[in-house]
Amino acid sequence: MLKYLDIYRTIVRNYGFRVRPLGTFGLMQIRRVIDVTTRGLDHLLFPGFRRVAIDRPVFILGNPRSGTTFLHRFLLNTDRLAAFALYEMLFPAITARKLFGGMVNRFAPFNPARYHSGAAHETSLRDVEADDVMTFFHFMSGGFLWSYFTAWRDTWGSAESHRVFDLDDEPLRAQERYFRFVEACWRRNLYVKRQPRLVAKASTFTLRVKTLLRRYPDCRILYMVRDPVETIPSGMSLITGVLENAYDMFNTTREADRKHYLENLYLASCHLFRYFHDVWRAGEIPAKNLHIVTYPRMMNDLEPTMREVLDFLEIEPTPAFHDQVRAQAEQQRTRHSEHQYSPERFGLTADRIRSDLKYVYESYGLPR
Repeated sequence: MLKYLDIYRTIVRNYGFRVRPLGTFGLMQIRRVIDVTTRGLDHLLFPGFRRVAIDRPVFILGNPRSGTTFLHRFLLNTDRLAAFALYEMLFPAITARKLFGGMVNRFAPFNPARYHSGAAHETSLRDVEADDVMTFFHFMSGGFLWSYFTAWRDTWGSAESHRVFDLDDEPLRAQERYFRFVEACWRRNLYVKRQPRLVAKASTFTLRVKTLLRRYPDCRILYMVRDPVETIPSGMSLITGVLENAYDMFNTTREADRKHYLENLYLASCHLFRYFHDVWRAGEIPAKNLHIVTYPRMMNDLEPTMREVLDFLEIEPTPAFHDQVRAQAEQQRTRHSEHQYSPERFGLTADRIRSDLKYVYESYGLPR
């Protein structure tokens, strides 16, 4: 309850008095009661999920808007991997899915992603999403909470920002609590979908890369990287777009507060790039565990890129998958994105981004 009060204080301070968030908090409490109850019932009704092995899990890492969602969703077409739809992250219990799975479309008005721009990031309750969503609703903390609310009052480099973003240095007890929850949910998902392996995508996993390798030494890590001048403004647009649609952010907040907030988002984005790069360059990620995919190559040479990815993952897909790759590759050859994100809208310039993240272009061979 204290976390809800803290969020509400941030909303009132920045956007003025609003009633709607109070209703949202009420719905979140109802969701939590259902979630806890149905996960408990799983142990009685579906005890077999606890024996499911987590074999060679696939983790997709990278900054938001670097192509991770495309890769995440496309790999599911191999019919060899399991991931969560958005409604399954809200209610990960097998019991809840049996009870509510057939009624998902009726809950569309309550979709927590309804304020996202569908043109930039299409998300329905049945769409596959980042595992960050599941952990946010369970723990009510982490990168999502910071990016949308805490960053308005926090200062980058503070103890709070370190607590949220230095996840490989998180206390062991907190790490165990986190993975105990996600592993139980992963096992449920593998059990229901009868797939041998999971694929999980979360930007925060980028900050847990050393922990992932310790816990799952046989894991496969796909790291997506894209030109920061495209990635960072696009990611900031995704976040601020939600706040703009929900609260008219750019018209209701004070200019000084907006500048402070946007600078925090920028520095957090830079940190995501920097952390993975430094761990990789330090030789802390074995070659057998890592495959780097650049966005330009995925867009321009999808077929050879997918062959390399599947070989790395040790996956033999269904025959239909190869047809899907060819069709998608042809579509991408003629596709031109309608979405252009101006760094200036967020108080940035392309020159600053290129200068601050010069090492990204040099290390991954990205064109400037």
